[in-house]
Amino acid sequence: MNNTQRSYLVETAKWQKVIGILMAIGTGFLALAAILFTGLGAFAPDTIASADKPAAYFIIMGIIYIPLTVLYFFMTRYMLRSAKYLKAWGTSEAENESDLTEGLKNTKSYFKLSGIIALVSIALVVLMLVVIAIVAVFSIA
Repeated sequence: MNNTQRSYLVETAKWQKVIGILMAIGTGFLALAAILFTGLGAFAPDTIASADKPAAYFIIMGIIYIPLTVLYFFMTRYMLRSAKYLKAWGTSEAENESDLTEGLKNTKSYFKLSGIIALVSIALVVLMLVVIAIVAVFSIA
């Protein structure tokens, strides 16, 4: 790898760290939302319940946020680990291939998980559109 390629990879690692930190903050917010929704629904049902939003609604929202938080945690972990290893590789005098390999492995894992999440999201949207279309057809008839 030449010096230009190395500098691009080191610069990428710096931005990965910034994005990873922002993702960690987002993961904290997701976890907080899961706790708040679940807690509101379970411990304050009379205070928040209304005709259009029963307490169970908040509990279900909290339960939905838990797997989202876990997914986001792993994406954050991959991003930060990738940044750490790529920066260590790029800033060391001795070319340590294990740092480069580990950094690229975590980058691959991040994009693999992102791709799976994107595919599942698209499939769920298509499924939802099909269900909405079926309900609409039977509602009109």
